[in-house]
Amino acid sequence: MQPRRIARELALLGVNQLPATAAKLSEKQLQDLLLAAIRALSEETHETLSAAAAEIQRSDRLLHESDPLLLADSDPKEEGGSRSVTLRLQQAQRHLQRLEITLKEAKVPDPNALRGEVLELIQQVQVTLSNAGQALEHLEQRLHSVRHILGEVVQLSQRAVNRVGVALSMPELLHIAQSQEVRAYALQLLTALRTHKEAIDARLQKALVGWQLQRVGRIERDILRLAVVEMEILASSPVKVAINEAVELAKKYGDPEAAAFVNGVLRRVVDSQMETHWGRDPSLPGSGSGG
Repeated sequence: MQPRRIARELALLGVNQLPATAAKLSEKQLQDLLLAAIRALSEETHETLSAAAAEIQRSDRLLHESDPLLLADSDPKEEGGSRSVTLRLQQAQRHLQRLEITLKEAKVPDPNALRGEVLELIQQVQVTLSNAGQALEHLEQRLHSVRHILGEVVQLSQRAVNRVGVALSMPELLHIAQSQEVRAYALQLLTALRTHKEAIDARLQKALVGWQLQRVGRIERDILRLAVVEMEILASSPVKVAINEAVELAKKYGDPEAAAFVNGVLRRVVDSQMETHWGRDPSLPGSGSGG
């Protein structure tokens, strides 16, 4: 893996763990960057697992808060409330059919009296059918919500597992890379981000459509910021490379839709062709092959 790619990951993970001032940043060694990255991954793993646990509790609560009518008088051998409601619907339909047949075949002195009584019974059955149908629909909606929640739990848990894997692989990645180059580039990214953060955010906000930057997820927001640093402030990577690397980071650390979102925002940043004067420090690199 190329040193710059590792440096990007360290910068992304350490941006909220390291000092906010450029002077203090310059004092940080490579092990400080690694420690900040692992700490960030550990905190995010804990938060993700906590969110997964909360979602499981929410799905359990949804099931227990279902309308008691759904589960009332159900046979323990039946497969839950949905099965019970279905049986009641079928039973009500059979009663209705028998009542209709009785009405047609009835031969009594006062058929009008019988007709009125049976029609009343039919109406009651129809109401029962309607209520049972609504109850079944209500249960199905809750089960759909529970399935959706449990799907989110699986995604959250998978994300947490991925974070643990990344944290465990960090020391090995640093061993492979040229440590000094990784440190230098990570600090350049972080220093430029700290120095120009307000201007970067303003740049990104203009490229967002129907979104506020502060509503964007933290990890996606920092990926976008670092990409702007590489493309426009340091100009250390070609636009295509910077966008591709940002998309790869989004795939690795963001939500399932993060990669497409990051790609779209950064392409609008490039397409806007706005002239921005960053006041770049002449000591920072002005060009590079990236990667």
